[in-house]
Amino acid sequence: MALHIRNPEADRLARELARIDRTSITDAVIVALRETIRNRIGQKAPWETAQKILAKHGQSFPQDRKPVPPEAYHELDHDLTDDE
Repeated sequence: MALHIRNPEADRLARELARIDRTSITDAVIVALRETIRNRIGQKAPWETAQKILAKHGQSFPQDRKPVPPEAYHELDHDLTDDE
């Protein structure tokens, strides 16, 4: 099975990682992919992190908690860009 890197940036990054690790390009790509997969699998969602912090302080999210409506984010963006 072959993997062909046709993207110049991907090629450059693979070669740079191989140089840093003093290994082959193939091994550098394998290591990078394994590390990325492991990190993403172990990564918690922001709400999980918030839940953990609240629990540490003996608190929790309210049972009837509702998500923030998308309009609120739009309003926040405008609040950040207004010069008033």
